[in-house]
Amino acid sequence: MDATAWIVTLIGLAAMAWVVWYFWLSEPGRQPATQPGKTAMKTQETFQIEGMSCQHCVHAVTSALKKLPGVEVQSVEIGRATVAYDPAQVSRDQLKAAIEAEGYTVVS
Repeated sequence: MDATAWIVTLIGLAAMAWVVWYFWLSEPGRQPATQPGKTAMKTQETFQIEGMSCQHCVHAVTSALKKLPGVEVQSVEIGRATVAYDPAQVSRDQLKAAIEAEGYTVVS
């Protein structure tokens, strides 16, 4: 085997070792299960909302909820919003207030 073949082989092996390390050993993007001072428990809540009539309404409610800390918006459709939230960071009343600040009424 000539020198060029050896170099190409070594570069290939190094690239494969990096891929194995990056994707299987380092687990990029993995978030810790809990962060100091925050609970990992989330509460799921579905709000019935009056006054929504179009996709602009859906977008307005979605944006308002996403601005709150600890909130994961699961779905928003005309008349309803489902979220998972961390009660240690935000309360149900704050979620309701964010929706109502957009001009809608939370009925449940």
